[in-house]
Amino acid sequence: METVEHLRELFAYNDWANRRVIHALKPNRSEKARRILAHLLITEKEYFERLDSKDSTGFDFWQNLSPEDCEDLAQENAENYERILKRFDDAGLGQIAKYKTSQGVAYQNTFRELLTHVLFHSSIHRGNIIFKMREESFAPPKIDYIIYLRKIATK
Repeated sequence: METVEHLRELFAYNDWANRRVIHALKPNRSEKARRILAHLLITEKEYFERLDSKDSTGFDFWQNLSPEDCEDLAQENAENYERILKRFDDAGLGQIAKYKTSQGVAYQNTFRELLTHVLFHSSIHRGNIIFKMREESFAPPKIDYIIYLRKIATK
């Protein structure tokens, strides 16, 4: 499997896992978990924009979003990443993105590196959300990658 195909699959999983978390948080109203979810989704969007050389100087990654805002942003992110990954073959993933961090520091990374970072960052924070939900006695969703694979294999 080519890297770009694998990234497409992983971003489809990312969207599935994000939506399961959003669905689980709606009735539970765990504010701490929702705040982490908002951060996760805002970061996904900001990194998408960094692929287009965004200057993130002063950007606040910890904005407050409603559950409905989270749902809308998850949809927007999924569409954006799906669209950009359709544009590339493996060679295109080596393209360099130049951007500035929220502290105003200039960096450059390949698209492959930034896309991989987005997936790892989101996964880490979904783990934080699951932990908070358990801590607050809410039932977390099952979002393991293998569960996703089993689910799509039966379709």
